[in-house]
Amino acid sequence: MKITNLTTDDAALAEFGRRMTEARLTQGKTQAQFAQSAGVSKRTIERLEDGGSVQVANLVRCLRALGKLEGLDRLVPETPPNPIDLLERQGKARQRARPDIVDDGAGTPWTWGDET
Repeated sequence: MKITNLTTDDAALAEFGRRMTEARLTQGKTQAQFAQSAGVSKRTIERLEDGGSVQVANLVRCLRALGKLEGLDRLVPETPPNPIDLLERQGKARQRARPDIVDDGAGTPWTWGDET
């Protein structure tokens, strides 16, 4: 089954669980062996493979134990820089986000000048 934006949450979790089961069985591991290698409880593996919800940290541990953690990088890839922004910044010094802490070179912070 292909998971798309039209797939219900329950169906997506069920398919994900089926794929996790398949990956575990391909490696010849029982649920207990998989749980031990992932550092989670056997009940967590059962819940995951049944399409239930698990904590993200436990999911990461399970993916690592299966040698599939790099799949998360494809799931939510890093956003590349916007080419227009890169062109606009080319040759310009980076500006500080907080002008009130700009160093004037004399070691004193910038002020508005109306302080008494």
